[in-house]
Amino acid sequence: MQIKHLAAVAAFAVIVPATSHAQLGGLVRKAKEAAASKVVENNPALNKNLKPSNAFGPELSAQSLDGVLLGLATTQAKLGEADALRLARQRIDADLSKSYSAHDKDREKFDNARQAAEQCQDSIRRARGTASQSAYMKRMQSDPAAQAKMVQAGQKVGFQVNAAQQKGDTAEVRRLMVELAKSQGIDPQADSVVAVKSCGAIPQKPVWYVEQDSLRARSNRIDGQIRDIENSAAGEGAKASGMSLKDYSLARERVLHWYIESKGATPIQAFGPDERKLLESRKADVVKFSNALQGA
Repeated sequence: MQIKHLAAVAAFAVIVPATSHAQLGGLVRKAKEAAASKVVENNPALNKNLKPSNAFGPELSAQSLDGVLLGLATTQAKLGEADALRLARQRIDADLSKSYSAHDKDREKFDNARQAAEQCQDSIRRARGTASQSAYMKRMQSDPAAQAKMVQAGQKVGFQVNAAQQKGDTAEVRRLMVELAKSQGIDPQADSVVAVKSCGAIPQKPVWYVEQDSLRARSNRIDGQIRDIENSAAGEGAKASGMSLKDYSLARERVLHWYIESKGATPIQAFGPDERKLLESRKADVVKFSNALQGA
């Protein structure tokens, strides 16, 4: 009988391919690992990284778990808002990319022309302003009365500018500064007229350029909205839970540790039997809000 058994084993070894042996070995290894993991779970002392239950605050009660789930529902709704905005921003970015591709050479040509005109005009305005100021200062050196008048005018305008700034009247501040400059022989408006005549006007942005600026501004604005929502999502969840921020954070962390463990990871903390039973009974709700639990 023993000889027949050995013969059967030998025949099986010949028939089964080498790959099947490897597969069988893998199954055996996984079974051993699962058994070892179960031993660790049932014997917390074997898991050196396992923290005692009280290391993460009080055990969950039905009330505190309800609070956490309510908070997670609020957080997940906020994250949903952020996702919707993210999709909108992606569509805007796609339109912007398409416009960039269509007008790549046009944009470079326009930017170069605009920059050249601006630099030319600025150069002329600076040169004329410097020349006018030098001529004015030269006249002041030989005219003490004019010097005193210049000081008085400067003081007067200074007071007026301060008063306009306190009112937030930027247009009045600009008008007063132009008036002071003119009193000193500098005429910015006349200088600009000469600059445009000499260099040509600064080209206006074409329609596609304006649209690109608008799309880019909208994308940046939505990006900021997404960051604001995501940064506040956890806090909004804590408010909705009806718990203090500290109590909510501790309770939420316990739920997170249990959820991670339920997915097959090595246990992080110990749970009491009643707490485990409570969590198992609400597993579907925890899984439902898993994105908020892990992401915020």
